[in-house]
Order: sequence, then C-alpha cells, then structure tokens
Amino acid sequence: MKSLGIYVHIPFCNSKCAYCDFVSAVRTEDEMNRYFLRLNADIADFGRSGYADGYTVDTVYIGGGTPSCTDACCIAEVLSTLRAAFNIRDDAEITIEANPESLTRQKAEIYAYAGINRISIGLQAADDRLLAAIGRRHTVADFVRAADIAQEFFPETSADMMLGLPGQTMTDAERTVKLIAGRGFTHVSAYALKVEEGTPLAESGYVPDDDFSADLYTFVRGMLIGLGYEGYEVSNFAFRGHECRHNMRYWTRSEYAGFGVSAHSFFADERYAVVSDFGKYLSGAGTVERRYIPPRGEEAARETIMLALRTSAGLDLKQFEGKFGYDLLRERSAEIKTLCDGGFISTDGNRLTLTENGLYVMNDIIIRLAF
Repeated sequence: MKSLGIYVHIPFCNSKCAYCDFVSAVRTEDEMNRYFLRLNADIADFGRSGYADGYTVDTVYIGGGTPSCTDACCIAEVLSTLRAAFNIRDDAEITIEANPESLTRQKAEIYAYAGINRISIGLQAADDRLLAAIGRRHTVADFVRAADIAQEFFPETSADMMLGLPGQTMTDAERTVKLIAGRGFTHVSAYALKVEEGTPLAESGYVPDDDFSADLYTFVRGMLIGLGYEGYEVSNFAFRGHECRHNMRYWTRSEYAGFGVSAHSFFADERYAVVSDFGKYLSGAGTVERRYIPPRGEEAARETIMLALRTSAGLDLKQFEGKFGYDLLRERSAEIKTLCDGGFISTDGNRLTLTENGLYVMNDIIIRLAF
C-alpha cells in the first residue's frame, strides 16, 4: 500500500507573536467549538470519499497556531475522527505542536492516551528579554516546566529556536542550544527570523542583519553537530534515527493530505489549498485551489531538485534520471563543475549534495541547476 501523511491545522493562539503571519488568531470558545465541528466533518467526508483507499497513514502532524492552547479533548476527538477515516499504522509518528505556557500535565496525558508520540515545543530563545521582544507569552522557566512534562509522556521531543531576533547575541544563541541539548531533546529546529509584511515586528521597522543571522546559524549548526545532532535538513537537526518523519515527506515530495483552514495538500499529483478565511471555512468553504502537476514534467523535476538539496541526503541522480529522463550531470555539466570547483556542492556521480558553504547560497544553486 502507498503511504500518506496528514497535516491538521489548529489556527488558535493565546496571543499573536510579533513576527507571525500564519493563519492563526485569538478566538472565542464558541468559535473554537464550531471550528472543530467543521474540521471533523471535513476529515470524515474525505474518508467517505474513498480518495485514500489503498493508502496507509504513517505520519500525522497537528500544527498551528498553537494546538496546546485548545481543549485537549478536542485534539483527541480529531485523532479519533482520523482513525475512523484513514488506515493509520500502529507505529505512525503523531506529532503535536505546543507552547510552553499552555502545555499542562493533564493535556499531555490526554495527548499520549490519544496516541500522540512526538511533541514540538516552541522555545525560540532562552532569554526572557528576547521572548518579550517578539511577543512570546512564556518564560524560560515555563519551558523548563513544559520540558519536564513532555519528556515524561512522549518518546520524541523537539524544540524550536529562532535566529536573528532583535538584540540577540551569540551568547544568547549558545544559551538556547545548551538549554535544549542539556535536556536531551531528540530534535532541534533552528529557523532564521523572517520579518513578514504587516506583522508588528515589520511595523516597528526591525530588519534582521542577514550577515549576523548567517553567523548565528554557522555557530548554532556547529554547536549542535558537536553535541551529536545531525543536520539532516537545512534548519533541522536530530540524533540519528530521530528525524521528523512527517517533515521528510515534504522534502521528498511524498503525498500528504491537509485539513483545516489554510491547510495544503499534495495528493495524487495535485496540490490543494483550503480557503484561508476563517469565517468562510466555518461556513463550509473547502478547497479553493487545485492544480495538477504532471508527475514527470519540468515543474515536478524542479521541485524535486529544490527540496532534495535542502537535505543532507541530497539529490539521487540515478533516481532523478530514471523518473524524469534527464541526466543532470550531463545537461548541467558546466554549472556543476563550477559549483564543485567553488566548494558549493559535491557529487560522487550518484548523488549531489550541498557543502557547508553551499547552504548559504542554496537558492542561487537551485536556480542554476533547475530547468
């Protein structure tokens, strides 16, 4: 049977962070209840449609927003609805995102009982001053308390950190890595801050220093690798065997179905997008974009290159040629030689990967190799 991943979007937060442009907001209890009714109905409808017949689900990711700010019983009900609609493997990776201030022992117990076995906690920084500057509600002490809870109930634990925050120093970044690694978290995501238009951070006039953000990334990457983590994707690090299986679906162009407002899917060679307007979603509006991508066409080939080069495994050249009928080594020989000579990529004839230096000019490399 073919494998499938599922993403569920929970668009609720206790407050909006200064950098966030995701589809999420503070909502009333009535709005949240109506949302879960709509969400469960959509999942059940998809299951009845028969689209997923012949698939087994091996990853589920509940993201947001902040899923942990909602009633944990609602999350458990969603998982029950998913199990009724899909063939979910017993060993499926099931992840939930949580913020430190809203994760309680009672919620974790409900999550674990419902089958969740992986949790991703949004720390962002190990400094209360920095957390306040970006509008986070939690403190470092809240994270320590949440980490205690997470590690009691979940075998897989991940934490997010951000680079390029207002006033952030190298020492701040070091402190954050030490806090996460010192707890023995199996996975770390380190993202460069993007100041999106219309967010409070953008309106404040803050612009990250790209050069310093790159220096922070180099430092954090080196520190994590030195502590035993492997950088299996540009922004993600894990102890071997603890990579996020769901996120790997995205980077390998594997199929996934998304549910909830603004959720996206890649299924049966089509990309879907659910309406991003909360009110319209509650009223029953579903897919608003649907586009077929020829599985052996140029767009699929470009996506394959772009996504594969984000990973440490890189691009399997033989597999790529077998699928798309395109010998990248031959057709892009001049570009590949220049990039190899410059120390930006490496190849053994079977696989093409970015070097450490190539990570910082990844977009330029992708443009030069894609067609």
